[in-house]
Order: sequence, then C-alpha cells, then structure tokens
Amino acid sequence: MDEDGPLAHLRAGAPGGQAARGDRLPSVVAIRRWWLPRLLLAFLLILSACGCSSTATGQPPVAATTTVVPTLISQPGALPALIQTATFHEYPLTRHAEGDMLMRPALDQQGRVWFGVMASNRIAMFDPRGASWQTVAPPHGRGGLMGLIVAPDGSLWFAEQYANYIGHYLPSTGRFQLYPLPIVTAPDPAHKGKQLTLPVAPNELLMDRQGLIWFTEMNADALGRLNPATGELRQYPLSAHHTVQQLNPYGLASDAHGNLWFTESSQNRIGYLDPHTGTITTFSTPDPGAMPMEIAVDQQGQVWITTFAHNLLLRFNPSSRQFTRYYAPTPDGSSGGLYGLSLDRSDGVWVTVAAANALAHLLPEQQRFLYYLVPTASSFPFGVAVANRQQVWFTEAGANQLGLLTLA
Repeated sequence: MDEDGPLAHLRAGAPGGQAARGDRLPSVVAIRRWWLPRLLLAFLLILSACGCSSTATGQPPVAATTTVVPTLISQPGALPALIQTATFHEYPLTRHAEGDMLMRPALDQQGRVWFGVMASNRIAMFDPRGASWQTVAPPHGRGGLMGLIVAPDGSLWFAEQYANYIGHYLPSTGRFQLYPLPIVTAPDPAHKGKQLTLPVAPNELLMDRQGLIWFTEMNADALGRLNPATGELRQYPLSAHHTVQQLNPYGLASDAHGNLWFTESSQNRIGYLDPHTGTITTFSTPDPGAMPMEIAVDQQGQVWITTFAHNLLLRFNPSSRQFTRYYAPTPDGSSGGLYGLSLDRSDGVWVTVAAANALAHLLPEQQRFLYYLVPTASSFPFGVAVANRQQVWFTEAGANQLGLLTLA
C-alpha cells in the first residue's frame, strides 16, 4: 500500500473559494473540542453510562450464534413491538482497541462488508466467505473516518472529518487518491470577538448517476460536490453564517429525480437540493429537539428519517409534504434514539435502536415494529446495511464487533 498516496488538486468552484492542500491544514487537535459532532459526544456518554469496554486483540475472528426467544412488549400510545426469533453471528474486529467506534457498513459486489473504524482511523473489510478481516489506514488520517460508500467499480469513497478530505481507495491496487477540502472560519464560543479556523467536517457521502461525489459538510453548513474526473469542488451553502454550535447538515440521500435529501440535526429540519437549479427547500420536523440523523428514500419516493433523541422514525411524503411518526418503543421505556437506517428491496425499513440493544424492522401496513435483540449486552448497534431479505449486517460500536442477523 502507498501510505502517502497522491494528493489531487482542486479547482475552486463557486461559491466555495480556493481549496486548501491536505498537508497545509491547521492543527485540528487544538480545536477539535469545539467542533466534535454532538452525535459522537452523545455516543461516548452512552457508552460510558453502559460500561462498555474492549481490549486489544490479535485473535482470529470467532462467530457467536444466538437465537432469540420471542416476547411481546407494548407501551401505551406506542406501536406494538414483537421481539422475533432470529439467528445472530457476531465477528469481533481484530486489532481493535477501546473506543474505536465502528461506523456505518457498506456492502460491495462480492458480498464483503466495509466500514470505517473512526478512532484508530482505519478502513475495515470483512469477507464472510472465509470469515476473514483486512484493515488499511488511509494517509494523513487523524481519527475521524466517517462515511464510506462502495462505488459500482468496487472502489471506495470515504470522508475524513478531522483530516478534512474526501478519499478514494482502490482495493485492487491498494492506492489512495485524496481530495483536500476548504477550511472555514466561525466565531469562537469561548472567546468573544475571536474566530476559529475549522475543517468543513465531511460526514456522509454518496455517488450520483453521473459519478459525482456529494457529501455533507457539518462545520460549513453546506453540501459539497466533487467531480472526480476534474477534481473540481463546489459547495452549496445552507445558511449565511457558520457556527461551531451547529450540527448541519448530517445525513444524505438521493431520490429518483436526482434531488439530494439531507438532515439538519440542530435545526430539526430535513431538506433537498435540486442540483439542476441549485434551489434548496427545507421542512421542519414535527418534534422539536428530535435531532434527525440518517435519511433514505424508498422506491416510492417516500423519505425516511431516524431521530437520535425521541425514539422516532419519521416518514415524509414529498407530494403532500406531510410527516408520519413511528414511535419505536423499548422494553424498559428508555429513550436512546434511533440512528442506523437501511431499506430493503421491498421498501422494508430497518433501524438500529441503541437503548433497546436491538435492530428493528418496521412493518408500516401492520403498524408495528419487529425487534431483534443483539446477543452481546450493551453492544450499541450503530450502522445497518441490508444484504437481502434474509441477511442484515450491522456494526456494534460498543463491542467492536460486526453483526449479521439471519432471518428464518
């Protein structure tokens, strides 16, 4: 592997301004405390409260298989949730360390599972065919590897928040191409009248039908677009002013018309960008303080959103501009929120429910959730990806494991 991989030049696109070179970025360590995403702070607090821990290991992966006994749980005013019988396999990440934080998984054309390991800044790949692991460290990483997608050609695109670049990795050659991002300035909340210099903090990304890479910029309150063929970067601001006290935008998805849907967590809004006109339209969610996180669009054009604070799964109908609320109950009535979100081929909706230590499958027609409890206690199920109708992959951020749910 070429640790230093070539750095790509960016041509500044309106209105983003001149992009900074990756090796000239200011020190992020000194300012990280001010702009660390609130999701990760909440994530660490939850892990601390549940007493999760892990230790470094070099042992080969071992799969634990567990069958869950069905039990019915219900709450007043909530959708009934039936805990289902299912088979789980759990694969401990090799060479993991405490607080690694496994991010959202992505599946490639060979059925392999890829995801970022944030704290140690590695890309991990698990191959189910031989139950084998591979990891690789991107160049110049600073412990902030977040979103990751698999392109149609099998290459990987990923977002480096702290190092402030979009990365492209070719597994076949082991080479990286890096695309440095601009920096932004914002008022320093601790020192009146002073400014902080910050990375734009890329978070989630996707590839559109033209092969353009879109991503959310949390510190810049903007969407970014990268043209891999030319290296051109363009930014679409969502607000006129930047502040480190916001977490905007976060999740990202596209619909059949090419619109880019996003969540604005601190503003409790969702919205979409029409890339043809540059027009941005936003909608306030029905629950203040819910913190919308992940977002996805189904085959019918319905927009689904997880919320991190209120145990709510939201559905938004773009035609009627109306929200439908689905409250995800937990066995003890606790509130831990939903994060991971994935749609299967029949538009079934899968989410991770951290407080319940479970995956949940929504059946909208039956007005209920099917719950699948993760065998490892306090595993903090985080990201989720549906392979097919029988298999659902998920990351266990609190246990440093990759999980596989196999339906009967």
